[in-house]
This record gives sequence, structure tokens and C-alpha cells, in this order.
Amino acid sequence: MAKGNSERDPEVSEDMVESIDELKERLSVMKKMMEERKAAGSHTKELFQGQASSLQGTTMIDGNFLSFVFGGSLFVIISVSVYAFYNLYHAVLKKFPSTHTEL
Repeated sequence: MAKGNSERDPEVSEDMVESIDELKERLSVMKKMMEERKAAGSHTKELFQGQASSLQGTTMIDGNFLSFVFGGSLFVIISVSVYAFYNLYHAVLKKFPSTHTEL
């Protein structure tokens, strides 16, 4: 058993060294990309906030429009639910009619 483990150790260490080298390479590439973005300009913060000069003329969906859309969707869902329960109630009444014995 010990002999088998000693045979696997070089293979495992080679795989680990390769994966570590790949990770180091990826990290250096990401660092270079971030440095290039920082060097490209200070407008990146404005782009993320939607206030960049390149976005000034574009029309974006605002909060009022989204609230109208979601409110309409909520109204449709509630109305369909009420309609379904109304039909279900009448179907149950039709299936199991109540007999009146007071007459």
C-alpha cells in the first residue's frame, strides 16, 4: 500500500504544479486587464451608475414604467385567481348540492 501511494505522489504534485501555474497565469492576466481598465479612463464609475456622457441620449426604462408593468401584471394575476376560485366554488356547489329540509 505504501508503495502505491509513493507512486501517485509525483503524479499528484505535477498536476498541482500545473494547476497552480495556470491559476497564476490567469491572475496575472486579470491584473493586467484591471490595470488597462483603470488606465482607459475614469468614466467606468459613471458607466456603472448610468450617468456617462455616452448614455445621455438613450432612453432607458424608468421606475414609473416598471411599476406600471408590474402593477398591471399583479392585477391580471389577482383577477385570474378570483375568476378561477369563483368557477371552482360554483362547480363544487353544482357537484354537491345542499338539500333544504325546512320546507
